[in-house]
Amino acid sequence: MQYKNIREVLERAVDRSPDKVYLLFEEQKITYSEMNRLINQTANMFLELGIHKGDRVALMMPNCPEFIYLWFGLVKIGASMVPINTFFRGKETAYILQHSEAKAVVATPEYWEIVQNAIETENIQISRRVSVRGDFDGTTAYERILPQFPGVLADISISVTDEAAILYTSGTTGNPKGCLESQKYYLVAGNRYSEHLSLTANDRVLTPLPFFHMNPQILSTMGTLFVGGSLAMVDRFHPRSWWQEVRAKEATHFHYLGVMPAMLMGMPEQPDDGDHRPWIGIGAGVPKTIHQPFEERFNVKLLEVFGMTETGLNFCCLPQPDRNVGTACFYKPFVEYEAMVVDDYDQEVLHGTVGEMVLRGSEPENRQRGFMSGYYKDPLATEKAWQNGWFHTGDYVQRDDKGRYYFVDRKKDIVRRSGENISASEVEGAIHLHPAVMEVAVIPVPDPIREQEVKAYVVLKEDYSTDSKNLLDELIAWAVENLAYFKVPRYWEFRKSLPVTQTGKLQKQKLKTEKENLAAGSFDRLENRWVS
Repeated sequence: MQYKNIREVLERAVDRSPDKVYLLFEEQKITYSEMNRLINQTANMFLELGIHKGDRVALMMPNCPEFIYLWFGLVKIGASMVPINTFFRGKETAYILQHSEAKAVVATPEYWEIVQNAIETENIQISRRVSVRGDFDGTTAYERILPQFPGVLADISISVTDEAAILYTSGTTGNPKGCLESQKYYLVAGNRYSEHLSLTANDRVLTPLPFFHMNPQILSTMGTLFVGGSLAMVDRFHPRSWWQEVRAKEATHFHYLGVMPAMLMGMPEQPDDGDHRPWIGIGAGVPKTIHQPFEERFNVKLLEVFGMTETGLNFCCLPQPDRNVGTACFYKPFVEYEAMVVDDYDQEVLHGTVGEMVLRGSEPENRQRGFMSGYYKDPLATEKAWQNGWFHTGDYVQRDDKGRYYFVDRKKDIVRRSGENISASEVEGAIHLHPAVMEVAVIPVPDPIREQEVKAYVVLKEDYSTDSKNLLDELIAWAVENLAYFKVPRYWEFRKSLPVTQTGKLQKQKLKTEKENLAAGSFDRLENRWVS
């Protein structure tokens, strides 16, 4: 069925099952009709505050039902959401508010000081400020005024090409880029997710991922709305109580990213780890070395997907027999896409050769269907991303002779040592196999002779000591045994934890910039000494 806008998807789902529970959060169970009423009241509140079609409203708040009400309240009136990463501090927050030209800002108590300081320090003109779960001077208290607005909303003309959000990418250098997302972006991605994963009204999708991120928006939320399923939201990933949460919410599917599977594998084994009907996990970045052991231990199928804020959802390794568990295979592109692996000159490379993956739509008349509309205020970056008519993902992959794609690494995650390209994720995967290792991150260290050297940051499991020289020797010997000589890290540093985003992705940029001499504080394997 073709939908004209996001509002229509929601309201048809409400019409189908008004009394069915859609949203679960903590102890709350919110039905479709109750949620729609609150969304309509929120939309009417925004209209009363002078927010209309085409205006932008920034949201800085954690995962909670109010995020859904505010988001859909905006899209129902044709306004645009600008979610702010809740890890951001003053300058980062000020940049988003200024760059997006937000007309209003909404925040919860834990973020109001950051927002207020950003506005005052940079003298940002924000006409409306709304507080959620609190009442602050100079703000409109959401819960206090919401009951005065009707739960029915008048019709507003909204097109699939109208802007629905600006989603800011994290970026590794410079300021984040703002991806302009249309209503069509959400419709295409949600429909694709629900169809290709064969979601039904009986499915319940659980996500711990923050709602400022595209994943829970375009997949978990839009996907369940398309089929009339249910969405279980948690505030964040809690490894010790994760499986209890999955069981309590009666989830059929859950989402993961980054270090989540590795952290769960590091938890003590329990007799009931796999004592349940099979679950399906959907995500990206599971370490290759633990993929199959994870599935066997927890009775879960982990389906690797590929997508970006710029491109939506493009691949999903469905549970077919040849999905090649433990190979970082995300299978073949959906029929709506074409993919190609190219060299630095945009020439297609041979099967089995590592190159950058580029994408485009499979419809000749609309190669950008389902992609972002462009980077806001940055036409040069948009043009560069789409050079030669293909979107350049910045990811190194391999393609086999059956058309399956395998992730190798981000272009920025390649270590260039003595003319050799070394995949950081490959080195991480080998080290992670050691039984003492909980987490590992690999980065390049500048070197005047070899261009770059390999450095490994290691987080040990609880029963192992970072003071043990014998253990360090054992880890180095392990790497020598399992990696080509030029891939073995020269520098080793133990850490109690690694910096991660709220989506569970390693923040390697922080590791790369935390000190002037990246070798300092680490053990130099070649010189057999600690670097001061």
